[in-house]
Amino acid sequence: MRFLNLRLQDFRNIEFAELDLSTGRTFLLGANGQGKSNLLEALGLVTALRSFRTQGMSALPRQGREAYTAIYEMEHDIEGRTELELHSSKLGRRVRLDGEKVSRLGDFIGRFPVVPLSSGDLMLLRGSPAERRRFLDLTLSAIDPEYYYALRNYHRGVAERNRLLKKGGSAAELSAFEAEIALHAVAVASRRTVGMEQLREVLVAVYANIAEFDEGPELEFKSNAVCVDVETVCRMLYDCRKRDEIMGATQKGPHRDDFHLSLSIGGAKEYASDGQQRGLCVALRIAQARIFEQSLGLLPVLLADDVLGELDPHRKAGFWRACPPEWQIVATGTELPEASAEWSVWEVESGRFTR
Repeated sequence: MRFLNLRLQDFRNIEFAELDLSTGRTFLLGANGQGKSNLLEALGLVTALRSFRTQGMSALPRQGREAYTAIYEMEHDIEGRTELELHSSKLGRRVRLDGEKVSRLGDFIGRFPVVPLSSGDLMLLRGSPAERRRFLDLTLSAIDPEYYYALRNYHRGVAERNRLLKKGGSAAELSAFEAEIALHAVAVASRRTVGMEQLREVLVAVYANIAEFDEGPELEFKSNAVCVDVETVCRMLYDCRKRDEIMGATQKGPHRDDFHLSLSIGGAKEYASDGQQRGLCVALRIAQARIFEQSLGLLPVLLADDVLGELDPHRKAGFWRACPPEWQIVATGTELPEASAEWSVWEVESGRFTR
């Protein structure tokens, strides 16, 4: 897929903007704080209706406004020319695809695969396990609707079990919810195991293009609990009840899974250089894009938010080797890119965009 046109109103610091994005490579040029990242953030919403920069969506409307509107024209590899309209306010979110209302996220997520690359991706290495789970869950939900629904139902079940733990629910009540949780936990765990192995294989291949030499990249899935079948999960939850009642929350299960990135020198968080860490995070995002392409049969769009300037020359060249020329790229920076003649360039100042 590729973006053809974007119209934005009252989004972040952008009062109104309309951009022709029909070329393969678009570059947003300007000083920091002018609105370049805001526009990429708006483009990134089309994959799962969520921001890659913040968990709270209330900050997206322009200051002093309570709503924003984004209208996207896209060329879809399967559905052809498509228009997506997104309107969000305090009253809720309205999504229309070619004029038809979209009411369920499960019917939408992954339909338009967009992958953001930003300095914030370092949190995939340095941040909490929750950061890595969000990355994993978005990747798998986009390519597997059954995973999305199993994950949603699992989290709902855990939330209800936590409520019962806090109020002193009966053993019968807890057993009923645990049986339901176990069913979804098994589905989530099995799909994560397969998905993480696919991600590991692609990541190793991508990082080989970026690194200067074989640095032995590895991705290890760290499951929090054994969830091979419903009976095993039910037994685990039953055995943990006393401790969970004291803590007031479910302590074991897929909601506490994690994954670990390393190089031959050891854990990437602890031992990798700054350049190696950035290279790993870029490789992880490109691996995500390749999985979208392989699983969905759609060309992904890359949003590179001032990350190329942070890479050394070798890793920067490796980035371009790892990106097929047919992928659309929208990038930002404070200086023109190399071979700038290949780019459609927009200057950005105070939320205004000039070609």
